Amino acid sequence: MAELPSADLSALARVEALLAAVEPPSSAHTRMSRIRQRALARPAGSLGHLDEVTYRISGILRELAPGPLPAVISVLAADHGVAARGTSRYGPEVGARVLSLIADCRSPLNIMADRIPARVEWADVGLLSPVGDQRYKTGGGTCDITDTDAMPLQQAHDAVLRGAAYARDRLGQEPLLAVGEIGIGNTTATAALTARLLGAQPSAVVGPGTGVDAATVERKRGIVADAVGRTRGLPDDPLRLLAALGGYEIAGNVGVILTAAAQRRVVVLDGYITAVAALVAVRLRPAVQGYLVAAHRSAEPGHQAILDALGLRPLLDLEMRLGMASGAALALGLINSALALASDTPPARLVELVPDVRRI
Repeated sequence: MAELPSADLSALARVEALLAAVEPPSSAHTRMSRIRQRALARPAGSLGHLDEVTYRISGILRELAPGPLPAVISVLAADHGVAARGTSRYGPEVGARVLSLIADCRSPLNIMADRIPARVEWADVGLLSPVGDQRYKTGGGTCDITDTDAMPLQQAHDAVLRGAAYARDRLGQEPLLAVGEIGIGNTTATAALTARLLGAQPSAVVGPGTGVDAATVERKRGIVADAVGRTRGLPDDPLRLLAALGGYEIAGNVGVILTAAAQRRVVVLDGYITAVAALVAVRLRPAVQGYLVAAHRSAEPGHQAILDALGLRPLLDLEMRLGMASGAALALGLINSALALASDTPPARLVELVPDVRRI
């Protein structure tokens, strides 16, 4: 496993060192896991996509049958200047309140985590109203992306690195890492970043976010089109576009995802916002793709476009839009059930379930 960057390098050099620390998963372990499961007392591939996920996890962990795994759920929170244009049903103070609920173990996420079980970690990386530990915070809310860049490029580098530091400091060593976020206005920023990264029409990647009405969705489309138009002359550099259109929680999750991949951990993505962070990470270091599992497809139309670009198939499609890693939390139980079946199902020959070749 490659070493993670030290703090005495410049910000850009440290980002580049973080990228260099990511090595591809083991294709040999993925292949051998697939072969091993053909000999179990159930039809090969009978779990469908879940079998594919277990093969992927074998390659990540370099174990043929790791069994159920300990999990940690991460939530990063930040505010967005574009929310002042009325893109959400909620004001910026709500992000801090929701993160405080998580901190007090009273949120929907905590209820889910208790039943998995999984540890929950969180950080304020860009809220206007501070919550808890401020070590991983780059700034208090981004700028309005229709007028100017969300943040200077140097701050984008810093936010990625602070996310990486948070991952090292707080996210332990659990092999399963569920990645989530909180951010009023962040579906607007994510739609703009998605449109720019994928060359998609803004109208095709904008959705209801927190559940806004049709008129607000239409207004969001115009805002996203304006933001994308403003950045038309920028180079197609992922970090430059992240600074122009992203958010501190998106940048922080880029750092979390890169660090987790360097540590050879399974990264379970929640929804639209974590998916665009993963897309930035993969554009920076393509090997990251092998560490990703898509928990679900959200109600946001742009989410599927990103999953397609990442080559990922979601485990669940429940039209969720709760955020705060809730979809990823639900998927953890499903993943561990599949891993248990992969490791504990006996070989077919030991229970006399070898197929009769005359009937095939």
